[in-house]
Amino acid sequence: QMCYPFEMLQPPRLTAAAAADTFYRLSHAAPDAWPCWSYSNHDVERHPTRWKLSAEATRVYTTMLMCFRGSVCLYQGEELGLPEAEVAFEDLQDPYGIEFWPEYKGRDGCRTPIAWDGSAPNGGFSEGKPWLPVSPKHLPRAVAEQEADPEAILHHYRRAIALRHDHPVLATGEHDGVHSRGDVVHFVRFDANETIFCAFNLGEESAEVPLPEGAWAPIGTDLGTVTKAENGLIHLGPWQCCLALRRPAD
Repeated sequence: QMCYPFEMLQPPRLTAAAAADTFYRLSHAAPDAWPCWSYSNHDVERHPTRWKLSAEATRVYTTMLMCFRGSVCLYQGEELGLPEAEVAFEDLQDPYGIEFWPEYKGRDGCRTPIAWDGSAPNGGFSEGKPWLPVSPKHLPRAVAEQEADPEAILHHYRRAIALRHDHPVLATGEHDGVHSRGDVVHFVRFDANETIFCAFNLGEESAEVPLPEGAWAPIGTDLGTVTKAENGLIHLGPWQCCLALRRPAD
């Protein structure tokens, strides 16, 4: 019985204003709905390609997704930062791609198998011929290669998921509305146990956002969070976030 909004699956990049508008409309149309958020699925171009995201941008969008109220759906290969695969016409399986090629190449570019080992046949996915070919451009992003690289996006996804598990308020708590300030998305998540301030700069320029009153401690420092405030403002570099937990009153 979950609500599955499509707003974050669209070709236009999810801007700060679009994120705020999505939550505003949801709160008015179905205030008691339990949403399920996703950036990619089996029917749309993978979001790093669809939104033309850099590695830094992909990471901050991932962290933001884990801070939204509701359930989160991650599509296979998303945790490896896979771009859309190029699939030759003779390898297509999607009837729509076959019918409307080349104007529309279908959905197979997001449906190719993920690579487990970049040095193995078929990327380690299968010893036999898979239903769709493994993209050669995906091999450097194979699981084995990313496991060995502490800076790989696979580990960023794990840290972001761990943050959500460590702070259930991020999944099930309330929020004060989702707001935009230029390229920055910001909101406060709260329940009976915790209050967390979240801000995400979704732009190429530095930005600032007011920090709510109170004493705050940084969380998610392994996700690149920034919490230093000057004159009540958090200064965010391009594609940076702020995650802060309100300290209890003395």
